[in-house]
Parts: sequence; C-alpha cells; structure tokens
Amino acid sequence: MNDNKWIYEDYEFDNRIANLMWTVSGDYNENMDSGEKSFISKNVALYHAVTAGGRRKYINWSSVKKYVISRHRAGFNKDILLNLIAMGSDVVVEEKIIAERPGVYDIRKNAYDDILNNYYKMHTDDLLEKVRHAIILKKIGKTPMMDTETRHIANDLVALQKREDTIELLRGIEDIYVKYFPMFVEADGGEINEAGNSKNGNRGDFSDFMLEEMFEDPEEQDIEASIEEISEALMGETQGDLENVNSNKDNRILRVQEEDIEKIYEKVAYYYGNSFLDNNEVRKLQNRVCSGEHGNCRIHMTDGVIRSDSDNEFQQKYVQRHQAKNIDVFRANQKVFKRNINKLKESISRTLVQEEIIDAIPSDAGQLIPNKLWRVGRSSNNKVFVKNIDNNKGSFVVDILIDSSGSQRRNQSRVAIQAYILAQSLTLVGIPNRVLGFSSFLDYTVIKRFRDYESPLSANENIFEYYCSGNNRDGLAIKATCEDLLKRQEDNKILIVLSDGRPNDIKVGKGQANDLTEAYRGRVAISDTAREVRSARQQGIMILGVFTGKEQDLMAEKLIYGKDFAYIKDINRFADMVIKYLKQIITN
Repeated sequence: MNDNKWIYEDYEFDNRIANLMWTVSGDYNENMDSGEKSFISKNVALYHAVTAGGRRKYINWSSVKKYVISRHRAGFNKDILLNLIAMGSDVVVEEKIIAERPGVYDIRKNAYDDILNNYYKMHTDDLLEKVRHAIILKKIGKTPMMDTETRHIANDLVALQKREDTIELLRGIEDIYVKYFPMFVEADGGEINEAGNSKNGNRGDFSDFMLEEMFEDPEEQDIEASIEEISEALMGETQGDLENVNSNKDNRILRVQEEDIEKIYEKVAYYYGNSFLDNNEVRKLQNRVCSGEHGNCRIHMTDGVIRSDSDNEFQQKYVQRHQAKNIDVFRANQKVFKRNINKLKESISRTLVQEEIIDAIPSDAGQLIPNKLWRVGRSSNNKVFVKNIDNNKGSFVVDILIDSSGSQRRNQSRVAIQAYILAQSLTLVGIPNRVLGFSSFLDYTVIKRFRDYESPLSANENIFEYYCSGNNRDGLAIKATCEDLLKRQEDNKILIVLSDGRPNDIKVGKGQANDLTEAYRGRVAISDTAREVRSARQQGIMILGVFTGKEQDLMAEKLIYGKDFAYIKDINRFADMVIKYLKQIITN
C-alpha cells in the first residue's frame, strides 16, 4: 500500500477481504498486512486477498523474515529485496491456487485488467514497477515492447514458478538481486564481488541466515513492544499527542511530557470503552491495588467499545473484525465445540451431584435403627446407630482471567473459543462465573469484562470480542480481580489465569525525572506476580495458572503458581484441563 490510504473504509468489504484470505490460507489466526491491500480497485483488492492467503499457505514466512533481516543487515536494499520476494512468491503460488480453486482465474483476470489500466495511466520509469507489469502481460499471453533489462528480470522471476521449496525460492531471489542490482548495497554492507559475496564478509554463505536466532534479540523485542504499545492502542488515530514520547530501550521506559500524558489518559476510555465504575469507585480501587511495584499505575475497568457508551466508530469496527474472525473459527467446527460443551457440562454436573449425596454409615452413636437391635448381645457388630456424612463441599464461584497482550495473538481465536466453552459449561451447570481479559496501555492496566457473575447465558457470546495487543502486568491484574472475588459469598472461590508466563510491561516516565526503578519484566515482574498469587491464596482464593507459552518460560510459571499450574502445549485442551482441576477441587 506504500503511503496510500486503504480507501475501502467499508467494514463489510474489508471483512470480505479478510474472509477470502482466511479461506485460501486455511489459517484463521493470520491477518493481512496493510501493504498487501490494494488501493487500485476492489477487483485488485480481492485478488490481493487471494494471493495473501496463498503466500501463507505455500511459503514459509518464518524463513523469509529471517532471510530479509539477515540480508538487510549485510547491506542489501530492503525495498528492492521485498519487491523481488513479493513478485517471486506470487509467481510460485498463483498457479497452485488456481489449480486448487478454478474460480480464482476469473478474479485474477478482472484484477489484471484493472492493474494494467492503472499502469498505462502512470507512465512510470520505476524498473520494478515495469517488471511487475511485464510479468502480468506475459501471463495473459501478450508480448509487450520493453527494454532488455525489464524483460530479463521478468523472465528470471517467472522461471521461479517451478521452485517448490521456500529456501530454493529465496536462493533464486538472491541470484536475481546479485545479477541485476549489485550496486544497491549500502556502504556499511560492503560491495558484492562477481561471485556474489560481500567483500567485507558480512553477507556470508546463503544459508547462514537459517542459523541466526533473529527473533530472540531482547533489544529488538523491547523496541517492537514499545512501538506496539503506542500504535495499537491508538488504532488509526493521529499520534500528534505522542510527539514528545521517547523510548529507553535498555529499561523499557517511555518518557512522556507531563502535559502530553494527561491528554493520552483522557483518551483511554475512547479507545477501550468507558469504565463501568464511576470515578469515585475507580479512585478507591486504585488506592487499594496500585501500590508497591504498581505505585504509579492506574486501572481501567470496561465492557469494551462495543458494549459501553463509545463514539469511536473506527475502534468498534476494529473489535468487530476480530469478533467476526473468532466466530468464523468457532463456526468452522461448531459441532465439535458444542459436543465439548455438553461433555464438560455433564462431567461437572455428575461430580456436583455425587458430592451432594448424604451417606449414612453404621456408628456407635447417632440415629437408632430399630431393626438392628437384635445384634445387642448376639453379635460382635453392635453398631445399631447410623451417622449421616454430608459430602457437600459448599458453593463455588469461578473467575477466568485471560492475558490479552500481543504475545497471545498467535492463539487468539482458540483462546476465545476455549474460554467460551468453559464459561458456557459452568453457566449451564449453575456455577457463577466471570470472564475478564487484561492488557496494558502506557501505565494503565485495562481489564475488559466479557461476562459477569450473574450475566445470562447469552452474555458468553461477548467472549468472542477477545483480541490481543499491548503488554501485560499480571500482578496488578490478579490483584484487581481478587478484589471483587473476595466479596463473593460462595464457600469456594477459584481464579483461573491464562497467561504465557512472561509478565512484561513498560514504565512511564513523566518529564525528565530519572528516579525510575526497574521496569516490570524478568525477575521483578515474576516476583511481583508470585507475591500476588500467594497473597490471594492466603485469603482463601484457589488459583490455577494455565500456561500456554514457550517451554523456556516454564520455570517462571512454576515460580509464580507453584504446583497449581497446567502446562498446555495445545490450547484446544484448555477447557478440559480446567475442568479436571475443578473436579479435583470439588472431590478433594
């Protein structure tokens, strides 16, 4: 999309684009990048959705991303490289998509007509733009007049369509780059010699990039997280208020001018929905929970932009798009999920019924049984009384607290579905339950309520509004959640926390003050979250940590939750594991 605006600000059409991409890719956890959307025409936009789905289905983008980062560091021109990869990958996937879905041929024809009409209006001298259109003309059987370089590059890119493997495709892209663009290497990357290698050795062998751990650079992750924290929270809005924001990448500190941060705070309700607490209640809650590591933090409790009084139409459409995606994934396997709900409901119901049965056992004292009196003096078993044993463990209430930070994005739809299955099962059995999501915006911890304890069954549909962005301050979210849970009258209070075991949040510095303590990450965040879990347990709340993160973070999860945690490699087992835990609590 370059610098052009996505002109189809039509929610229905935008949703159609997303659904088309998902249908082709077969993966509802993917989203189209803004650069994959067309501003030329709706026909082209539809075709771009098809090719975006094909790229995700047939190309290993993890390898592509590593390759691009590796070559960019070695001095390659990123824009040229990305354009070559885009054209090369389209050449590889187009025929595969058409073979699988013949109807795509007509979509492609309409798109090509619009692209070519637009091209003839442009009179461009851009080499890669000319190559792009030369490839299209070749595909529709035309032999256009073009310069020798354009024709050779186009021919070499079209020849890549026989490459089945992503690595072989990238090898071909690199050969084309080195052959036609040897001078487009930045000075610090070194020149490329005739053999295609950097003279200063930075480029290395083609396959070197596969050995690099590109996405484990903590410095890059910090910068990315800080940027995401701002940009995703201000969906589609001007960021003029953030001109005076600076990031300290070493300690994950955002420094904001005092007058600017107050303007940002005023917009929290605009982006996340108004609070369901009045200002006085919010102040009381913050006075109770925002202390220690959270001394400078704030809390925002909301039902979200869709269900609270909000005039942010853009954000409403953004949430509705995620909601539609989650519902589509649910409907794709609706029969399976409904069977799971019924199975879990019956399992909980049977367990509760068994525990409510009153057992009468023989005893030396209690209620006299007349027909047992003959035993007196005649039998060694002289227990002529019975005593009633009440197995009822009391009433139950369950809170489900879900990490809604950006790190959960890969599991978004599956987490929403599993939370829905669990809440639906509990509600049908009659166990009061509440479902909350939490994430961070600046030093606000935003807690979104999907259903409340006494909400009707239909409120469980709200869980499909779940989407992921920003960071996560687990300790404060747990502390704030327990405030309401402790007020409940039920005998057994249970909190289930789904997170990736990596509490991770920024700090906000106002003005030029330098008296900031360590950022909320690593040892500091883990210790704080573990402390809040212990405090809640001491007050009688049973807490289960459900871990869906990487194995390398498993130790952090153990430190936080002790023995009461479940490691779930497959998020589809979330509801099953939680029910197993609930049954253990009920029976024990």
